[in-house]
Amino acid sequence: MSFPLTRRSTRENFPFPAPGAVIDETTPCLIWIPVDGATGYTVTVKSQAGDVIFSESTEKNYIYPTIPWAPGSYSWNVVTHQGEERGWQAFQISDNAIPFIRPNAREVFDSIPDCRPRHLFFTQDIPTLLLDHAGELETLKRNVELAYRHGMPTPPRYAHDGDELPYREYFGAYRDYCDRDLVACALCYTLTGDEKAGDHAKELLLTICDMNPLGPCSLHGEFGDEVGLSNARCLPAVLDLLYPLLDGKQMRYVASTVAVYAKQCEERIRGIDYIHNPSDSHVGRLPAYLGEAALVLKDTGVEDDETLVNWLELTLDIYNGIFPFYGCPDGSWAEGAFYSTSYTKWYLPFFSAVERFSGISLFRRPFYLRYSHYLLHFCNEAYEVHPFGDGYWCHPEDAEWPGFFAQDPYRVYAERFGPPLLEARRKSLPAPDYFRLHLLDIFLPKSPVPFENTITGDAENAALFPYGGYGVLHTDMSAPDDICVMARASRYTADSHRHADQGSFALFCGGKALISPSGYFGRQYGSKHHFGWTKTTIAHNVALIDGLGQGTNQNTACRITEFDGENKCFTMDLTPAYEGRVKSYLRTISLDKGGMTVTDKIEAVTPVEVTYPLHTLVMPREADGKVLVERESATLQILPDPAMSLDRITDNYDVDLNEGEPEAYHVTMPPQFHIYYKTEKATSHTLMVRYEVEKKENK
Repeated sequence: MSFPLTRRSTRENFPFPAPGAVIDETTPCLIWIPVDGATGYTVTVKSQAGDVIFSESTEKNYIYPTIPWAPGSYSWNVVTHQGEERGWQAFQISDNAIPFIRPNAREVFDSIPDCRPRHLFFTQDIPTLLLDHAGELETLKRNVELAYRHGMPTPPRYAHDGDELPYREYFGAYRDYCDRDLVACALCYTLTGDEKAGDHAKELLLTICDMNPLGPCSLHGEFGDEVGLSNARCLPAVLDLLYPLLDGKQMRYVASTVAVYAKQCEERIRGIDYIHNPSDSHVGRLPAYLGEAALVLKDTGVEDDETLVNWLELTLDIYNGIFPFYGCPDGSWAEGAFYSTSYTKWYLPFFSAVERFSGISLFRRPFYLRYSHYLLHFCNEAYEVHPFGDGYWCHPEDAEWPGFFAQDPYRVYAERFGPPLLEARRKSLPAPDYFRLHLLDIFLPKSPVPFENTITGDAENAALFPYGGYGVLHTDMSAPDDICVMARASRYTADSHRHADQGSFALFCGGKALISPSGYFGRQYGSKHHFGWTKTTIAHNVALIDGLGQGTNQNTACRITEFDGENKCFTMDLTPAYEGRVKSYLRTISLDKGGMTVTDKIEAVTPVEVTYPLHTLVMPREADGKVLVERESATLQILPDPAMSLDRITDNYDVDLNEGEPEAYHVTMPPQFHIYYKTEKATSHTLMVRYEVEKKENK
């Protein structure tokens, strides 16, 4: 038995803090790699003077001291109960670190008021909510009218009837009934007293409860878990909102259904040992739903208090400690913009309720405080694509995943944490015709917890997110004709919703993509096109070596090694991603007012051919040795290195969008175009490619 210092699987968490790290949270959650066969661990922390300030034992691979430590230098060690020692590692707590007081489950439970509604807001909050959200209320009323026309859902039959709507298509339609119609009508009833909306919500609620939560609607996923996820997410809040409309039998029926889903949440969290393997994105949604069930079910009589407190303890242990796995202390989201806009919303109702009940805020951690800066750079609704990872091509109205790219991803974060540019952007958003998915965080009261954010500054035209592995450069972020380049070189590799795209970049002018990622899901996640094209290196804007792309295991982690915000350039070390096929691969990106330069320095043991793919959303054209990309905002000229020759321009994927899918479920997506350059074989390549951006006036 030896003490591992690095991850052995992409499912494991990252050790934290890393040796020498400067952290902005006090106290931090200390995380280490589990040791096979260890029955427990003793964690010791020393001050710079060598005094032991903390020493406790745990069976888990993390621990969070509850008393904040002062800024300064510290060291820590972990020893298994069998005597295996990890070794001392140093870290610092910054001068402006945020004190994070962690909420206690029993105290939160005891603070739950005996009133309805209580989960999303209190009755006394309603006048202020209606005043502050008058525009949202008008949209909500349109949702209610849509719900009346939409009617009631039918139970899923895809588990046994091949002629019925299959799983992927069913759960997409089901979200319209549950996440959209049910929540909209329940909110409208409680906020305005609209009895018709309340009656429709009640009928929807009881209809959904009539569906067996142990079959295709289960969270356990034998038939897929998306229907169960919708129910686990929405039913607690709706029970609370519709409480006055339910008689005793109906209340117990709905509450018992909520309890069934809560138990399934707990079973899945414990079943995969989530605290040690936190990479399952679906299970990462469940702690909030479990906690919400505990808050709502108190005093209903369907579960005893001890069970509800245990659910809260599990939920808060995760949020006080290892969560969010994909959300980084720098504010970035490792699974990309599309997933970030939904995955940073699932927990908002629970966080808000804990604040209002206990006066303690779960938002007081670096990720939540800095996420608004990631939103500012990567989730601009005016951009036509949002690299990186699955769903980069989606928008709120996208027919494929309506509403999953949130219609207002800035809500809550911009209001609480700024910066002013993001607040202004949010206020400029047009009202949607109706809300599609995320309705539970629209009418949340303002935070009752006073707070000063000391770790995030003003928005800058150059930003580095080292934990998530993102770099972004702008000519002028506040200008409508801003030129922007973003790139990824990350410790998070190509599992889950991420792609083998280390070092890839996207280039924009005025929100229009000049160079973009390529590929789609196809009919659904995991299609042949998705796995055979979209998730592979050739679909992105980074080199192939002898025709082969990057690996996908945990040893292919990359990083941004140099970042110069003043001169708008950064360098990425992509060597690990090529799994020994190169001695080194360094890519440097620099931005100026006329465009971008990308320089690749590749060293190999034996002569290798480099394929240099680029992807666009409109058909490029070749002229005088240049490739031109015409967009509404600008014309891009690609000026390749002399060692590169244009191989071809095509609109074909290596794996067709609908390959392997029944014709009845073929999808149509906007075309994409692919440019391929190649080099002669050599052991050393220095490839400098210039991307000239000529802006168009008055665009």
